Amino acid sequence: MLTFRIAITAAVMAFITALTASLVFTELGTFHAVARAAASAAMDAASASTLSRLEAEVSGLSSVVDVLSSNPSFADSDDRSEEDSAIVLFKTALHKLPQADSFYIGYENGCWLQVRRLDVLGPVEREKLGAPPGALYNVNLVRPISDGALPMRRIFEDEEGNKTGQLDLRDYGYDPRKRAWYRDTMQAGRALVSAPYASFSIGTAMITLSAPLHGHVRGVIAADLKLDKFSELVHAQRPGEHGTAIIFDSFGVLVAHPDFARFVEDARTHPSHPQLPEIWEIRTGLVGAVMRRWDGRERFEGNMRGEDGRDYLFRLQKFSQGDEYSGYSLLFAAEDDFAQNVRKLQIRGIVIALIVGGCFVPAAWVFGSRMSTSLKRITAQASRLQTLAAPRDAPVTSNIVEINELGRTMAVAQRSISSFARFVPKDIVRGIVDGSISTELGGMRREVTILFTDVTNFTGIAEAADPDSLMRQMSRHFAALTEVWRDRGQVHWRLGDGVLERSPFAARSCRAGLSGRPFRQGGGRGAQCSI
Repeated sequence: MLTFRIAITAAVMAFITALTASLVFTELGTFHAVARAAASAAMDAASASTLSRLEAEVSGLSSVVDVLSSNPSFADSDDRSEEDSAIVLFKTALHKLPQADSFYIGYENGCWLQVRRLDVLGPVEREKLGAPPGALYNVNLVRPISDGALPMRRIFEDEEGNKTGQLDLRDYGYDPRKRAWYRDTMQAGRALVSAPYASFSIGTAMITLSAPLHGHVRGVIAADLKLDKFSELVHAQRPGEHGTAIIFDSFGVLVAHPDFARFVEDARTHPSHPQLPEIWEIRTGLVGAVMRRWDGRERFEGNMRGEDGRDYLFRLQKFSQGDEYSGYSLLFAAEDDFAQNVRKLQIRGIVIALIVGGCFVPAAWVFGSRMSTSLKRITAQASRLQTLAAPRDAPVTSNIVEINELGRTMAVAQRSISSFARFVPKDIVRGIVDGSISTELGGMRREVTILFTDVTNFTGIAEAADPDSLMRQMSRHFAALTEVWRDRGQVHWRLGDGVLERSPFAARSCRAGLSGRPFRQGGGRGAQCSI
């Protein structure tokens, strides 16, 4: 048997245990869903970051190109020189827009002027240009001559604009009028963003932003955005440690990829790949699996297991940079990268739940102790109730309504039964209380002895006797007659000097009757008790 205090404490602990177990099972059930939600949120953030960066760089270059296309220094004359004021404007634009590789302008007469920053180029790219140490700018000038040749002069300048080197390339062969950036812009008659391509001079992947001139001469002004640095930026923004971020244009040409530099090098050196790499050429791994399942819709997402055994979420989504440029972003996020954070939150939640539950245990123990004390007092009163003892304690009170009502009811029961036992034999009261004596209507058949007694000439005796003496004499008389109570007898009524008794023992009833026969009056005269 358990005490109430232990029982209620055990019940609270069982409830806390069940609640903690349900929380654990619920967290385990939602673990993957939460991890996927976290991975999806990371992909949203990575997509927004990379695309906003691309949009910012493209928009910034487009705005400058659009402004320069109407500048009289470019649009009113197609005769360019080494001391041209356009060079100063190009240098200023490169200084303000560090993401740009170069600014250049081409004219319908074949003249072409380019200014490029050299401090953002790697050693291999500087070597291809023949740049001397300390050169910060490269100025390329193509001026057609009478025989149709297109010689180019390559000038190198330091930060102050001092010439540090010069190369004269007799037949360089660069005709801007035959380049895609020039032809497409002239045909469209508006600003354009080209697809990625390999630079003619340094072989690096570029995107060109171009606009037609708005002036007296026909031509196109343009700026190049290098993609190798952009790929590094996109890779740094990948969702998770094992995630991947890829961007390609609407034709499938890669714009950003973790292995972009290697792909560009392979495409440039491999005879079967003269162009920049395309997304369709990646046939293995997660990228190949997604591209085989993609049906061309603008948003395609799902999950798959990688070759490394990890579960990945992927999302392929189309984006647009206004009417000028559009492409697709392909993101992969490994669930394990985000499961660790979710698992930490789970463990933290379980620990907090256990701590809170542990705090409830002493509270339940104290609460149970106070309730147990009240119930123990009520139990003690119930025990005294069975012995028909008179109530000794005040009613049990409690802040709990049910226990308070129980204490008041027990006090009323004690007073009632104790009072009842004064008028009815205690054995009978005890039998009624414990249920051994039935109180149902109809009664029961039993052999008993009935004793009727009456004092002869009691009226005359009472008239002549002293009241006090008569009371004492009657008390002795009744005491002798009621000895039958000791053997489970009952006095049914007393009326004056008459008594009616019932007893299950005939002999004892007779002895009680005989013991009450002598009756002496205080004056010495005797009286007889009739039976």
